[in-house]
Amino acid sequence: MSGPLPGYLGPLAMPASWLYGLAVGGRNRRFDRGRGVAEVDVPVVSVGNITAGGAGKTPTVMWIAAWLRTAGHHPAIAMRGYAAGPGEPSDEQQEHRWRLPDVHVVADPDRAASLRAFLPTHPEVDCVLLDDGFQHRGLHRDLDLVLIDATRNTMGDQLLPWGYLREPTANLRRADAVVVTRAASVDGNLAAQIERHHGRPPVAWCRHAWTRLQIMKPHDGAEVADVPWLRGKRVVTLLGVGNPAPIFGQLEAAGATVACDVPARDHERYERPKLVLARSLCEGADAFVMTGKDWVKARHLIDLSSWPVPIVVPWLEIEIFDGADALKALILETVS
Repeated sequence: MSGPLPGYLGPLAMPASWLYGLAVGGRNRRFDRGRGVAEVDVPVVSVGNITAGGAGKTPTVMWIAAWLRTAGHHPAIAMRGYAAGPGEPSDEQQEHRWRLPDVHVVADPDRAASLRAFLPTHPEVDCVLLDDGFQHRGLHRDLDLVLIDATRNTMGDQLLPWGYLREPTANLRRADAVVVTRAASVDGNLAAQIERHHGRPPVAWCRHAWTRLQIMKPHDGAEVADVPWLRGKRVVTLLGVGNPAPIFGQLEAAGATVACDVPARDHERYERPKLVLARSLCEGADAFVMTGKDWVKARHLIDLSSWPVPIVVPWLEIEIFDGADALKALILETVS
């Protein structure tokens, strides 16, 4: 079992995991008794997970927000604003604003207090989407959705730092519904494991899909292209995400070859030296690929007129291939 600790600290992982589990259990028992839970005046839908690293929360929140807009609702997104610099928005906050310019984003570690200040001045907002909210139990939620990444062994993992679990899989019973992300198809074995811990099978299954590419070309500005544009291209990547493996898989499926990957931490705040290094590695490549949350942080450091290759930002969306109607019904019943 491997977790986020470096190898030389491996012997400490198991006892540290036990101590972490005791702390998580005590914290949850407090919230189970209703202590420290605040409410706001509109329905709250939480989207979260039980693992460290990405499970697709941001694209799922975007999908729900966009669908609610088409259904006549006016959601706002509330998030912690993790890894934001002083006086700066976080990467996820910037990406939400870039992709959903007509949806308000409220970023503050104290989400209840920030929403209580925000909502009276925005009476049109009729519901809140809580991004990464399963462990943020200080804010009451009316619907608790938990995402399980099909590409990771979540149901067989261990607690941090021995594994990557934020809390035990048994705590899935606290959720109202489970959605499986990054799935190629409905997996009966995974569904049974989830039902054993959650009490019900997943309400929906979805895959991450690149629907198009936003391409920033030196001297030519931005354009939109279909995903097959990547076929046959040698690319350099910069992927500051918790789980980059599925992105490499999507690049391979699109017919691209990764010539070099510039290492980046999840939520990394980019500085000029990292981008200078990335630029130098692009010589001889056909494109430079980064995620949306990387682009919104790095674009002010990039001089497109001197960048040697096009910069490609895949437009990531979720595609619900099983259970979409059931999930929509749950959400609509909550916010109506």
